[in-house]
Amino acid sequence: MVIYGDYHTHTTYSHGKGSILDNALIAKSKGLKEIAITDHGFSHKLFNFKRSQIDNIIMDIQKAKQATGVNILFGIEENLLSLDGKIGVMKRDLDFLDIVSVGYHKCAKANSAKDYFKLFMPNNMHFYSKAQIERNTLCILKAIETQPINIITHLGVGMPVNIEEIARLAKQKDIFIELNGKRIAFSRADIEVLLKHDTKFILNSDAHRPDKVGDVRNGMAYVLKYGIPEKNIVNLGKRPNFKSLK
Repeated sequence: MVIYGDYHTHTTYSHGKGSILDNALIAKSKGLKEIAITDHGFSHKLFNFKRSQIDNIIMDIQKAKQATGVNILFGIEENLLSLDGKIGVMKRDLDFLDIVSVGYHKCAKANSAKDYFKLFMPNNMHFYSKAQIERNTLCILKAIETQPINIITHLGVGMPVNIEEIARLAKQKDIFIELNGKRIAFSRADIEVLLKHDTKFILNSDAHRPDKVGDVRNGMAYVLKYGIPEKNIVNLGKRPNFKSLK
């Protein structure tokens, strides 16, 4: 089972260790047809790329495509910023972005003091009360409803949620749930719930080094262990059908 493309890779534009070309060269050597560059978005405190770098990223993508023949999408891994599901992508950003991934990152900039104390602080301190899990779940549900999103990355990692509610809405909104190359929080029961709602999964590396591009062994182990059907993996041997964000 071979993935068509890896849609979660980082470069030196955030805190990856290689260039866009480095990632594309490794992708080509591993037989991948496509990758996405998904450096951390504008609202990350430590490892974000800037809007002033967009033209340089586009130029680097074009050069790497020509040099390798690998198709390269300009993506972003954005952050949940508020209880009402806001992320850092603006409408004008969709003019250059091909895909948008969203995940919880503890070093993102909370939109307000309330968001910090009600969302970030409890999760960062691992204070996972029933009320907190409900807040976490509502945050992601509102993001799915209101924000331009293709992929939810490492769902449940550092931010426990009600899987069933998210699975139901993600399916309705054509959003893929990631099986991350490094971090997966799903239990067997979670996978059963996700499959009950016919969740579409995407196998990604979350590579921060070029040599890790295309390394989806962690996610594939879940596929094999829990019997996730091939039809539910959107990039297994075929190109994902990403919904339009505009």
